[in-house]
Amino acid sequence: MIAAVALAVCLIQDAPPPLPPLPDAPKAAAPVLDADGEPVVPGKLPKSTTPEARAAWERLVAAGSPAGESRTPVAGFDLSLDLRLKIEENRSNDFPEARYAYLAPNYLLFDTGKGRTQLRGPKGDWLLDSKAGEGRAHVKLDVGRENAQDRRQIEDGLDVARLFVSVVDARSVRVIRFEARAVPEALLPPSRVEDAKKLTWFELQTPDVRPGAQNQAGARILLGMSPDTGLPAMAIADDARAPQRVNPTTTTVDLNEWKPLDGWMLPRKILVFLPRIVEQAGAGGATSRVADGWRKEPGMDLFVRSGSLKNTLKPENFLPPDPATLQPKPDDR
Repeated sequence: MIAAVALAVCLIQDAPPPLPPLPDAPKAAAPVLDADGEPVVPGKLPKSTTPEARAAWERLVAAGSPAGESRTPVAGFDLSLDLRLKIEENRSNDFPEARYAYLAPNYLLFDTGKGRTQLRGPKGDWLLDSKAGEGRAHVKLDVGRENAQDRRQIEDGLDVARLFVSVVDARSVRVIRFEARAVPEALLPPSRVEDAKKLTWFELQTPDVRPGAQNQAGARILLGMSPDTGLPAMAIADDARAPQRVNPTTTTVDLNEWKPLDGWMLPRKILVFLPRIVEQAGAGGATSRVADGWRKEPGMDLFVRSGSLKNTLKPENFLPPDPATLQPKPDDR
């Protein structure tokens, strides 16, 4: 559902991040517990969930598929996108033929359609760039600060993919808590407040987005549910342990034009709003990145043109090509 959140953040905000763990890094042995102290189980709400919240969750699960259609659990996707990124508030880039593919739990491919592909597969992380100079067209993103941003983008893209699968197929999500909330006016871009008042709001905390040994709490996602369809029309995502305010990690997403695809409902039109990031001086001359409200316009405008939610992808689809086959396209030269 919110399948653009981290992708937008990683492409638009360019501060060097800490290095992510290796793709197959072992996860923490301790179980993740729900709000009642019980181990989380896919699709199972905590026992203390109120009847109001439980009814909304069950409606979300039921609304995720057109009536009468059988559903195979979603374990991946392969989507063709029209994508507009507002890199800065006065500059945007269009990617009319982008591709976004995922295979659970750790394989990802993002192709801009303009000669640049980021890839995580059985042989690790790769950057394929037909426009790069000699020695950079086929790069393994293993170590080195010069590759840190690409590695982080892949990690963020995986977070988005897992979130997309979790909300399209709510039966698969592990729920730490799901609770009713008031309209979160203080957390929203001003242009979205009036529309938000028409929705019913709930807070979902799940370990399946932004997972890792150091972040068992995962993500906090405020969902604005349509009273007509039971589907999310708006969402605010952040780290579960982040303060309840607009942070550099906060993202607001509009979810529009829900349509059936392979027996599931998914939003074809997604708008992503990002906070305005500024540098703030601290003690000893140190600076930190803080959020100064919201950007006026969406940071990303995404439209799903076509694709598949069927489990047809295999690990070999995420292998880098032989370097000898990487020839620039005619229009890339």
